[in-house]
Amino acid sequence: MPLHNPRLASSANLAVAHELFDDLRPIHVGADPCGVACDPHGDAVFVADAYSGAIVRVDGERQRRIATLPGGVIGVERVSAIALTTYGTVFAAGQGGALVRIEPEGQVELLDGLVRGFTRSGLAYDAKEHALYATQSLGNREGSVISIDLVSGVPSTLIDGFLKPVGIAKVGAALVVADARTRAVYRIELVAGRAVHRYQLAADLGRPESVCAFGRDSVLVTSYDDEHRRGHVRRLWLDGRSHTITSGAWEPRGVATDGERAFIAIRRAGRVMTVLVEPSNL
Repeated sequence: MPLHNPRLASSANLAVAHELFDDLRPIHVGADPCGVACDPHGDAVFVADAYSGAIVRVDGERQRRIATLPGGVIGVERVSAIALTTYGTVFAAGQGGALVRIEPEGQVELLDGLVRGFTRSGLAYDAKEHALYATQSLGNREGSVISIDLVSGVPSTLIDGFLKPVGIAKVGAALVVADARTRAVYRIELVAGRAVHRYQLAADLGRPESVCAFGRDSVLVTSYDDEHRRGHVRRLWLDGRSHTITSGAWEPRGVATDGERAFIAIRRAGRVMTVLVEPSNL
């Protein structure tokens, strides 16, 4: 399952981006890739397969499964999101409500103290605070964002009032949260680890899915237009400006970036699409 040269990729793969044919580099991995994370210390990309529960490390032409999350043992029915720390630990969220820690050596540990029954769809790691942020909801209601102190392991609710929060990213002193039910993206200002203000950044992106930090003042957001069956990846600034990076006849899920490329998991397509972000878009 190697990474394919974009100039040698099939015409079907070349047709899925917005006039960026030579910038596509699909990574064929798993049956239903969802969460994606980039290694801050190298070129590796971590991908979670919602179908099998596998977490795969992709490094150049090499792929290595670092863990498989057994739902019957730890309660992870389907992997929905992953986050990578600066020291190589992977955190994974399951639709059954569980959060797990996967160490670089492959050990899997369930995080205790979380209320079960919630769907947790988004994760973001904050290196400065050594904290994990997660979105959670009960169906399409009772949505909130929680923070987990990774030293004490204690979770706390940062902010509620969402319907179905999904993607989340930490940018400076702000969290950016996408709510799939309200079809909006919000900016949450944090002061001393507490949420003090919430602003709506965008409400015209279709159904938003995942969010990742992009630089110091913006995020990448994936979304899907149900009516026209088209996916989009946009850069959204903290002041509300937006720019479409790519779009096509696919449904995007997780998104990650190494600062130059966007890695987009394509729902039920068995691949992660890579798009170079042109300098004019930076």
